[in-house]
Amino acid sequence: MYRLLFRGIILIAGLVWLTLIVQFVRLRLDYNQQVAANQQSIASLPSPTALPLPAIVPPTLEPLPDTIAAGQGGAELPASASNPVTGIHPKTGRYVAAWLPTSFDAEAARATFEANKDVLDEVSPFWYGVSGDGRLFADIGSRDEELVRIAHENNVLIIPTIHNIEDVEAGSTVISTAESRTNHIRIIVDEVLTYNYDGIDIDYEGLTVDMEDEFTAFMTELSEALHAEGKLLTVAVHAHTGRPDYQNYADLGKVVDRLRIMTYDYSWSGSEPGPIAPLFWVRSVAEYARSVVDPAKIEIGISFYAYDWPNNGGRAASRTYTDIEEIKAAYRPVINLVEENSFGSVQESSFNYAGRTVWFSNYRSLEAKLDMVREMDLAGIAIWRLGNEDPRNWEIIRESLQQDPVIIQRTINQYLPEH
Repeated sequence: MYRLLFRGIILIAGLVWLTLIVQFVRLRLDYNQQVAANQQSIASLPSPTALPLPAIVPPTLEPLPDTIAAGQGGAELPASASNPVTGIHPKTGRYVAAWLPTSFDAEAARATFEANKDVLDEVSPFWYGVSGDGRLFADIGSRDEELVRIAHENNVLIIPTIHNIEDVEAGSTVISTAESRTNHIRIIVDEVLTYNYDGIDIDYEGLTVDMEDEFTAFMTELSEALHAEGKLLTVAVHAHTGRPDYQNYADLGKVVDRLRIMTYDYSWSGSEPGPIAPLFWVRSVAEYARSVVDPAKIEIGISFYAYDWPNNGGRAASRTYTDIEEIKAAYRPVINLVEENSFGSVQESSFNYAGRTVWFSNYRSLEAKLDMVREMDLAGIAIWRLGNEDPRNWEIIRESLQQDPVIIQRTINQYLPEH
């Protein structure tokens, strides 16, 4: 009798679950139809003819070739520039974002993008440098209309990166005063709207600790300006566990859409040979971040590169997976998987050849970090960088994130009655 009663309970539970799944699918179809209708409605609206920010006085410097001069806002924008961010993200269980270089390894980076655009949510072409007067300098391959079109056709958000790599001091100068911030923000928003990007990614590194207030003010004001246009703001931040830094995780987490933590270069080109992103360190950074920032905004940086140090103490060379495979084929070194050290789990590989030492991540490293991302319920990952990486990495990403039960259950929960 008890066995029949138990079977009856199981049958009823199964029917209830099936009903919920059918309802979920029906609601999803209705939602997709509504999104399509909204997009048609938005497309019929007239294009804006001017930005709401105040007019900016052009700088006294002559504009350099291939730059965006200040004060060029207010021109009529293409109709597509008024479209808000659309599409359902994340596509899989977690966000998959990646930086795409166009001034080096451009062909390989583009090939990786094309091969994996079905699983990518966000791509950030490394397109812009910054000048101290607030102008943007277009890098090689920037403003690629074909890339923007292909990305949008495949529901990939285009969020180009602005960096200060060529001029570290410029990153401080453009945010130092309210006037310079307003000037710089106007130029950024003009660029985003003119070229129909989905947002912008800020990667201003190497600023001093005393620039915290200015950096937070800049990101807050930029966020307000972009969000007013239906655009996104992401930021690349240094990895740390609470030490003083101009990038205040807690404050930035309140205004950005994604906090992309560069959890790599634990050992870097100028250090002694060692793991690039050991799991014990990545975990400690992630634990601190999620204690002060909404986990749904945190993307953990994933390294798709290797370092190759000379044993005489010189600087390391950055290597791709393709480079490493060629070295392994030529020298046939013994590969050592370092699962842990005295600090904890490492999950990286190392080998020696011809007086040099190489460290690199493999698919086990990626699996361990994706497990951590799911365990901590973080937003997802941000990959540096596309191009010449281990193709197995994409297999791991698909298998891991598409089988994420937390996201599946969260999606279903929003359609369940309150209890």
